[in-house]
Amino acid sequence: MKRHTYPLRDGTLSALHFGDTRAPVRVVFLHANGFNAQSYRAVFEPLGVHAVAFDMRGHGQSRDMPQPLDMVNWHIFRDDCVEFFERHLPELTDSPVVLAGHSFGAVTAVLAAPQLQGRLSGYVGFDPVSVPRLFSLTSALPGGRSYMKRRVPIARNAGRRKSVFESPEAAFARWQGRGAFRGMPDAILQDYISGGLIECADGSWELACGPKWEQAIFVAQWHNVFKAARALPENSTFIYAGGRPPVSTARTRRAIEKARAGMTVTFDPALGHLFPLTKPELATETLRSVINAA
Repeated sequence: MKRHTYPLRDGTLSALHFGDTRAPVRVVFLHANGFNAQSYRAVFEPLGVHAVAFDMRGHGQSRDMPQPLDMVNWHIFRDDCVEFFERHLPELTDSPVVLAGHSFGAVTAVLAAPQLQGRLSGYVGFDPVSVPRLFSLTSALPGGRSYMKRRVPIARNAGRRKSVFESPEAAFARWQGRGAFRGMPDAILQDYISGGLIECADGSWELACGPKWEQAIFVAQWHNVFKAARALPENSTFIYAGGRPPVSTARTRRAIEKARAGMTVTFDPALGHLFPLTKPELATETLRSVINAA
């Protein structure tokens, strides 16, 4: 695992490289909201190929780029992904790659696909947030995002997250086996903490992704993942999970399936939304399958 930084138009993108970094990159991966690239180490170390995982804007070590709390969609993250492909990926490979992501990162990858024609050999989406268009419209209405911050549980809870800790050990003790981290192996929680806490000047430790930024991302839903999915390569796999509540509906999953012929779209209600972190071996095998089919 090696960290590199890449200049973008308004700051610096930090990324982790896994596997043999002398070989061409085969996979580019975008993480879930509030998490970071290192959280997925257990997915990528066994994969056996050169993979790049970003710290998305305002997460992990990618902290010097603007974080507009009034955004209405995820286009700013889409643009970061496209810029990386245009400015930096040619230095790492001259072949198409598999673009993959989890949750918010999976959606960002789909949104980037129309601008990455010919550069993708495949796509993997782990439970991408696929909400009805009427719900996403709320983000664009006057007062809509404020309403969502109060009424949508995941957004409301994100804004209230404890963000400062005495030490990484204190954060681990608070999170182990609780809330979103229930069922998560301790080693993966440690990776999340190592990649997601920043030491402050006073000796305390702070979440790299601040609660207000995480909340702003949750309520910025006015983008069209269904239209963008038409640009994905045929070698694309979506794995939708259950969850309480789930981040997709039967109707939105059908809309994704109809967007592009040949894609594989599955739904497993027994999986939780964070299954790439609670069951990393499933994520690894899915990625390997799509890589081998490329």
